[in-house]
Amino acid sequence: MRPLIGVTSLWDDEKSCGWMWQNYLELIWEAGGMPMVLSLNASDEAVREAVCRCDGFLFTGGQDVAPDRFDSQYPQRCQKPSLERDAVEFKLFDAARRAHRPIFGICRGLQLINVAMGGSLIEDIPSQVDTQTEHRYVTPGSPSMHQVDILGESYLFRAYPNNVMTVNSYHHQALDRVAQGLRIVARSSTDQVIEAVQSDEDDFLLGVQWHPERIYRERPENLRMVEFFIEAAAQR
Repeated sequence: MRPLIGVTSLWDDEKSCGWMWQNYLELIWEAGGMPMVLSLNASDEAVREAVCRCDGFLFTGGQDVAPDRFDSQYPQRCQKPSLERDAVEFKLFDAARRAHRPIFGICRGLQLINVAMGGSLIEDIPSQVDTQTEHRYVTPGSPSMHQVDILGESYLFRAYPNNVMTVNSYHHQALDRVAQGLRIVARSSTDQVIEAVQSDEDDFLLGVQWHPERIYRERPENLRMVEFFIEAAAQR
C-alpha cells in the first residue's frame, strides 16, 4: 500500500478558496506515494486527524510567509501573505515534527520550514542581493533556470551525485538566517542564495527552493529526491 502524503492546499485570494496544481499530486504519485490534498482548516482537531492519518507531508509553494512570523527587517518588501495558509501550515508543521512524520518543502514550503524552526528570510532578492541571476518567473517569458552547487553528502547528492545541478526558479524571497537544526545543502552557483536545506536528525526533513514538480520528467534527479521522502514515509 502506498504511503499517504498530506499535501497542503494553495490559496486563491480572488476567489477566497483553496486549490491545487495537479503536478504536485502527480509528483507524489510518480514517486510512489498516495497524495491527499489537505483543507485549510487550522482547528486542533483537523491538525490531529491529518497527522494521525498521513504518513508524510508536502508543504507546497505559494504566497509569502507573513513578515510578523519572523524577524523581518523590511516588511514593506514582502508581498501579500496568505494568512489562511499560515494559520494551518505552521500548526501542522509543528504537529508533524512532534509526531516524527517525514516532511518535504517546496519553495514557500522551504521558507515556512525555516521560519517555523526559528530562522528568517531575505524579504526581496532583487532589492537586497547583488545578483545578475533572475530568481523570479516574470511573465511573459520562459521560467528562469540556473545552477546550484550541491554541498557535500545529502539527499540531493544521493539523488544526483554531482557538484552542480540545474533547477528552475520562481521566488523573490530566500532563506537568510538558517534555523538551528537545519543544514544548507545547496546554494545558487552565482550569488550563493540558499537553495536547499535538510535536517540530519533521524526524521526526514528536506526543503528546496525550486519546483521539482514542474521539471521532474525532464530532470529525473528531482523525482529521485522525492522518492527518498516517500521511502521514509513508507517506513512509518
